[in-house]
Amino acid sequence: MSSSINHESICLPITFVNELSKSKDLPETLDLISHWLPQIIDADRASVCLHNGQEDTLEVYALYGNKAIQANTILQIDNTMVGRVFQSKTLEINNNLKESQDFDCRILHEGGLNSCMDVPLQKSGACFGTLNLGSLRENAYQTQHAVLLECIANWLANYLHAQMEITEQKKRAETDPLTKASNRRCLTIVGNELLNKWQSDKQPFAMIMMDIDNFKHFNDRYGHNVGDLVLVTFSQVINQVIRTYDHFFRVGGDEFVILVSGNVDAAEKLAERIRLEVAGMSVQYDIHNLHITISCGVTSAQLQDDSLESIYNRADQALYLSKKNGRDRTTVN
Repeated sequence: MSSSINHESICLPITFVNELSKSKDLPETLDLISHWLPQIIDADRASVCLHNGQEDTLEVYALYGNKAIQANTILQIDNTMVGRVFQSKTLEINNNLKESQDFDCRILHEGGLNSCMDVPLQKSGACFGTLNLGSLRENAYQTQHAVLLECIANWLANYLHAQMEITEQKKRAETDPLTKASNRRCLTIVGNELLNKWQSDKQPFAMIMMDIDNFKHFNDRYGHNVGDLVLVTFSQVINQVIRTYDHFFRVGGDEFVILVSGNVDAAEKLAERIRLEVAGMSVQYDIHNLHITISCGVTSAQLQDDSLESIYNRADQALYLSKKNGRDRTTVN
């Protein structure tokens, strides 16, 4: 169903408006927008780019159709049409991509597109992203298309901005402010989701529990600032090692948990890799070169588990054995 436009009104597909009002979170909303835009304004590609927190880049957060520039691609603001639209807060049309010097336009043309149109997403005068359309045809977009896309962008910007604020508030509520790992509250949510999948579909998952050996020593000898530096550095190592589909949590002072998709063998290998990476690093403080080690306890979801707490307790017991047997080791329970 296509939209129509005159000087006084815009008609949008009822299904689009209904689905948008029922979307549960920001990613679903972005996917809906990219899916419906080509049906509202004729296009072979639609995407939503958002400022990703880095000063000079945008990211393709949602995409439908032609994949010349894929989802999750990071685009520089400089030397791109999308970046210029973001900075100038002004819609642009390019109906002859093969002649463009903009990096993103050249990539789109190499992917088969010949026209594109980008419009800023703005709230209270601040631009936070863009809507982007592309067509295989040359001279695909005219003034009436620009008016329509700009009106849609202005309407969606308020909706998206509100969802982005909710998403950010939720993220803050579930994130440890020091290490940026997820917190205990988030562990309960994610862990129970994985447990439900295990109970219903037998999708395996495992838990790694870790703490820093003799952590109190760093606080007592060097001060809590150094203790915090140790925690932050340790967390950075974890984030470099774990996979994108693993989940990292800080559950206490120096106690951390990783939920691993897969069986206990995969979790044990990951725990050992982390342990060795940490043992090979050092924390620089003043003239001191501080070395740390960790102890790990590993377990997996088992048939008798009826709660996340039972898995947590078993991992805790494994961690206790690692510490009892000399620290700097991994124990599977």
